[in-house]
Amino acid sequence: MIRIVSTLRLAHLEYDSRAAREHVREVAGSANEAFGEHVRQLYAATDRAERAESTTSEVGAILSRALQELSAAQQELLLKDIELRRLRQGVTA
Repeated sequence: MIRIVSTLRLAHLEYDSRAAREHVREVAGSANEAFGEHVRQLYAATDRAERAESTTSEVGAILSRALQELSAAQQELLLKDIELRRLRQGVTA
């Protein structure tokens, strides 16, 4: 079937086509902005996670050293306690 298109109808179609292209540009721009924001948030979250992981490692190392020092201090205290008991037994004997 052949359709005869009037110049008025053709002008309306061209106008609708331009309007649709403009709408596509606006939607694409909004989508690009949303994607950019998403990427920025992703990088920020990744950075926070990496810093938290680094801090956790540092705290773990500090805690490990503190536990080693505590163990050494407890051993030294035990040895001094043993020495005190030995000296007291020597004085009372």
